[in-house]
Amino acid sequence: MKVNATKKSGAVNLALTGLMGALVIVGTFISIPIPVLGDRTMIGLGNVFCILSGLLLGPVYGGAAAGIGSGVYDLIGGWASSAPTTLINKFMMAFVCGAIAWAGKSEGKKLGRVIAGAVSGSMTYCILYLLKSFLEATLEGNAQEAVLVLMGTKAMATIVNAVIADVVAVPLSLAIRRSLETNKMYLGLVQSSVEQLSGQELRRMVASILLVVQAVLQVVCVAALLPEAQASAAEAGLSIAAGAFWAAAAVSLCQAVCAVALAKKARWGLPAASLCAAVSLAFSVWFLVSAALQAALAPYLPIGVVFLAILLAAAWFLLPSRRGEKHA
Repeated sequence: MKVNATKKSGAVNLALTGLMGALVIVGTFISIPIPVLGDRTMIGLGNVFCILSGLLLGPVYGGAAAGIGSGVYDLIGGWASSAPTTLINKFMMAFVCGAIAWAGKSEGKKLGRVIAGAVSGSMTYCILYLLKSFLEATLEGNAQEAVLVLMGTKAMATIVNAVIADVVAVPLSLAIRRSLETNKMYLGLVQSSVEQLSGQELRRMVASILLVVQAVLQVVCVAALLPEAQASAAEAGLSIAAGAFWAAAAVSLCQAVCAVALAKKARWGLPAASLCAAVSLAFSVWFLVSAALQAALAPYLPIGVVFLAILLAAAWFLLPSRRGEKHA
């Protein structure tokens, strides 16, 4: 699809992003709250509009609409403390959805890619949301049985939301796309999103986001959970190598900086981000081995698995980028 984008395209793209963000807020208000163990979860239409944002606007604009819209809802809906993580999680949901649905010159119109994008985006959010819930429940000092009940309830709710989102958003996006094909403003957004999805640029963007997300979560987990793990180990007459955890957190801070440089196409961004990712991978493997051998770290084993998965995904996106730059 060839479209001559004008200087007004940027403003139009932002306007369409804001419109979808507003729909995300409205859709999230249409929900059924489910109280559980002093916390609450919801079954509603918020994820429908997050997936719809990724399918209609592509990964960047769709991710911005889903993340900002959901974050604003948390701020005004009584969930202010979770607004930052909600913004990240919902952004990743729509970003992954849009990146897959719009890849391969699909422009969000090929049914197979649309379905794959919607399912992948929903699964991405499910994993991030459950990880966040597990961390919160652990930090609050809940008993293991209570944490299992909480996680089971939230897992059922988020899977139901994922199914609703995919079943509704996929046919709705295809129908809306047909009605928008003659709209020049929308076609300008299509051109912008397609340009963002050029092979190397997409891989660079995805790798950068994954590295930043993992780095932030790593620092937060070390700062929040290490004291508790040390206390549990001390009760059992054991000790934990706290220095290694803080070293991993320091590497994560460097990783976040290098990932930003990678996104901005700095010359040193790719090798620096690759090096930090490799060191973080080594720390993740060390943690998994330690968690398997020490009872005090065993409850945090799922966190290590998630971090390892994120880093492996980032490495997968970085490796083709390195090969591409060698041939450039």
